[in-house]
Amino acid sequence: EAVEFSNKVGFPVLVRPSFVLSGAAMRVASDETELRNFLDLAADVADDKPVVVTKFILGAKEIEFDGVASNGKILNYAIGEHLENAGVHSGDATVILPAQKLYVGTIRQIKKAAAAIAKALNITGPFNIQFMGIENDVLVIECNLRASRTFPFVSKTLQANFISLATRAMCGLHVTP
Repeated sequence: EAVEFSNKVGFPVLVRPSFVLSGAAMRVASDETELRNFLDLAADVADDKPVVVTKFILGAKEIEFDGVASNGKILNYAIGEHLENAGVHSGDATVILPAQKLYVGTIRQIKKAAAAIAKALNITGPFNIQFMGIENDVLVIECNLRASRTFPFVSKTLQANFISLATRAMCGLHVTP
């Protein structure tokens, strides 16, 4: 399936084993030979878990949105950008906070998409959305309903205790943005 998919969407593709720490065995395959090698490597790391193969977008920037919501309404958030281009696992990437090199239109799109996701999922508590930016176009990579590794840094940098806010929201206590 992976080879058929990759030939259909075109190389390069991102090969990512599921349920592994810090993007273990995550690789960008430029051709079918690399794809087959990387699939074997992924099987060595997590042979009983699925492997996700997606089209890899060259030159894209990865953007992190860390937020706290209550009943689908965002209470506080931070937007950071990865120093490395998309394709480096977010657990291994260097995050610049606050973001320095994003278009105003990109930030607006991210905030609008994050609000829509929080509302649609009726999120209460911490969450992290990873976006991909290409020029001024924004795509969602994934949304995690948990505190990300950047939550402590976000709290310290913005001098706003995101963990305390998330805990209060999850306990049903009164919280304000």
